[in-house]
Amino acid sequence: MPKRISDVSLHVYVTAETLERVVQTVREVVDDHLQDREVFAWRFTLPVDTDDPAHVTLETQWRMEHPGVEPGERGTYEIALSLVGAPAELTDADMAGLEQQLLHGIYGVARTEPSQNIPFSLRATQRTDVDLDIERERI
Repeated sequence: MPKRISDVSLHVYVTAETLERVVQTVREVVDDHLQDREVFAWRFTLPVDTDDPAHVTLETQWRMEHPGVEPGERGTYEIALSLVGAPAELTDADMAGLEQQLLHGIYGVARTEPSQNIPFSLRATQRTDVDLDIERERI
């Protein structure tokens, strides 16, 4: 049976302390969203190089909102999610709902920030892949 694969890429421009809160929020949102579903999911967090366009965009946004202030220990991080399951479990509407929940979660963390802002970008893609059953009998 073909599987649907949904990839979500969340880039945030934050301090390491705020990153921990963002990651915890993402974890909680994904756990809640996948409750009672047969979907395999994994997440990883990576720092983004300073010459990466995502970093340049988010740092520029932060600097425009904070003229004359140095960003200090802020950096850009990617929180990448991959979800694999039956197409009925990962519909376009379902993924749009997950995106909305992630947005609300990020805005919730941002309310705890001194400037009440976290520059971020969110992108989700879906694809259907071949059957991932490796136990198939060969003829």
